[in-house]
Amino acid sequence: MAIKFHYHRALGDVQRLGIRRGDLLCHVYSDASLDELIAWGSERGWRPAYLDLRNDLPHFDAFGARLRLCGQGVSRREFIRDVRWWRARRRAREEPGSELSDRSA
Repeated sequence: MAIKFHYHRALGDVQRLGIRRGDLLCHVYSDASLDELIAWGSERGWRPAYLDLRNDLPHFDAFGARLRLCGQGVSRREFIRDVRWWRARRRAREEPGSELSDRSA
């Protein structure tokens, strides 16, 4: 499948990371699997510990010099579609006895 990039602006300062309101940021995510995302990150020296797993979309947050590793961004529509797919996948995982759908099938 594919690694995708969604660019956005910081809504506020994150002092511990040196991010200021308005800075360009990028969500780096896979449209199919966490393993694919981890492999992409590992090839670029990003550890799995850097993954943001707090929300529906597992992703790396790229900012500063790491933005140069990011590719062409997806549209907001495509990003929302992918977030919804991950959300549905997470909910299915939480339901006892349900099978997960796989985009690679």
